[in-house]
Amino acid sequence: MAVLAGVVLIVALAGTLRARAGATSAVLARLAETHRVALAESAVIAQVRAAWGQPTAAIRRADGTPVVMTRDGMRWEVRVSDVEGLVDLYSAPLPVLGLLPGASAAQLHSARSGMMAGLAPGDRLLSVEQTMAAMGLDAGQRERLRLLVTQRARTGEINPALAPPELRGDALMLSEQDIAGGDLAQISARRVD
Repeated sequence: MAVLAGVVLIVALAGTLRARAGATSAVLARLAETHRVALAESAVIAQVRAAWGQPTAAIRRADGTPVVMTRDGMRWEVRVSDVEGLVDLYSAPLPVLGLLPGASAAQLHSARSGMMAGLAPGDRLLSVEQTMAAMGLDAGQRERLRLLVTQRARTGEINPALAPPELRGDALMLSEQDIAGGDLAQISARRVD
């Protein structure tokens, strides 16, 4: 009887170890894929940055118009946006925050106030993604908004001529317009396949 109980225990332990090994393999595969996609995104951004940095490059507009590129077997929507055409997460007034799709200006303003309460005056988080996460935006909202926002604009107003197509029409209707632009571009890429 004791031998049978020992065998059952060993079989149960082996099953548990097999299940753990399978789960660990699945997690490692997801991490490897995430890493591969992140490296490809960095390569696409570096490629666009290098093209824009060439002295022989044609003059381009940094107005957030999407361009699709393929790299390493992946398709990417790439945008070069002048930060003055994007919604600044730290300084945009309510009407400019209201340009962002799928979020109310009042909720974003409240979330921004809460996030900034935990920062020293003048401090900012390191990235737009960190800022949006600190504001309580979920992963879907962050993905949808990350091509339309910045935290590096000079003012909280927006330049409609430099705004991405999704914001341009509504931005023309605002009084909170800025005519500045051309000093700082932001390159972003989003996988589309």
